[in-house]
Amino acid sequence: MQRRVTVAWISLLLVACAGARGAAAATAAAAQPNATTQADTSTYVPTPEESTTAPPEHKDQWIDHFQGWLYDTIWHTAMHVDRWFGSEEPDVAYAQTSGSIAPGFLWDQFNGSRTLLRFHADVPLPQLNEEFHAFVARVNPEEFISESQRESGAIPNPVAPSSQDQTLLGIEYFAPRRQGLHLDAGVGLPIALPLNPYVKGGYIYAHGAPESGVVTFRQFSFYQNSQGGLGITSRLDLQRLIGQSLLLAWAGSTTIAQRSHGWASFSTFDGFWAFPGRRALDLELFIDGSSQALVPLHDYGFKLAYRRSVFRDWLVLELRTGVDWPKIFPDTERKSSFGVGMGLEMFFGTEEFLARPVTF
Repeated sequence: MQRRVTVAWISLLLVACAGARGAAAATAAAAQPNATTQADTSTYVPTPEESTTAPPEHKDQWIDHFQGWLYDTIWHTAMHVDRWFGSEEPDVAYAQTSGSIAPGFLWDQFNGSRTLLRFHADVPLPQLNEEFHAFVARVNPEEFISESQRESGAIPNPVAPSSQDQTLLGIEYFAPRRQGLHLDAGVGLPIALPLNPYVKGGYIYAHGAPESGVVTFRQFSFYQNSQGGLGITSRLDLQRLIGQSLLLAWAGSTTIAQRSHGWASFSTFDGFWAFPGRRALDLELFIDGSSQALVPLHDYGFKLAYRRSVFRDWLVLELRTGVDWPKIFPDTERKSSFGVGMGLEMFFGTEEFLARPVTF
């Protein structure tokens, strides 16, 4: 039964990716695809107490219809395909589908201007196991698979060692977030030829409380031919909540693979400020490099992003600016690069406000 379910979901995701990739290609036609994140690690900041009054009626509902159509299409398609193979799970099990789509515009002195699009949709697999889910996403594989680059949310980093986004589909296993040790694993492949599948797996250890500090350590192995073959990544995160509106977070990571330029490492320090009315500010300091690259110190700098919900709770506007000092080739001078950006992230299946930027 599990094998039939897996085949069903691969078929479903191939259909979903065909449409999603077309949308991404149309948006990215104006510029070269650029490097995320991650993937996978969004930072949530509790917002101060908000109004409990009922939201007003909206006269212009075309945006609601589009968001509802996107959400309903994804979870209904998932349900119908799964039921072709004998699933008797109730509708509500598939309605747990969630994700976001985010167009953006970036300009900086180093790269010029670019328009970009990223998306991510998580689909539950109730017939298989509640701890498994399928996904389709357009991300940077070096942020999502090997995690050798710092995560950039829904909009790619302006400067990255690898700036080629890919549309991925796959299946992931994750246990509910909790204290102590738990496992994390996934398999998938880019929607492109030649086939380049990946597999990753490892453990996560978390300890502490937000008010006194949370320590999280990740250790996992991965394999993908385009990522240098077999590799291993170690990552340490420290987070502490100051009062009710400020979260301080530090992350450090290092990765090595069979065919890599030594150890690829990065470090970031973030301050997240939450404000009433679903607003947030993030200041990030960062540095990254690779021990055996032509230029070991690749980039460093700072970025500032302002996020707030606009028109709807699930529609988030972001404005960002920053300065960094990238260098790729030894014979070039390291110069400062000023940049600005704007992103619009539309969530579906959830209205949780995320303070993590999409244009980093």
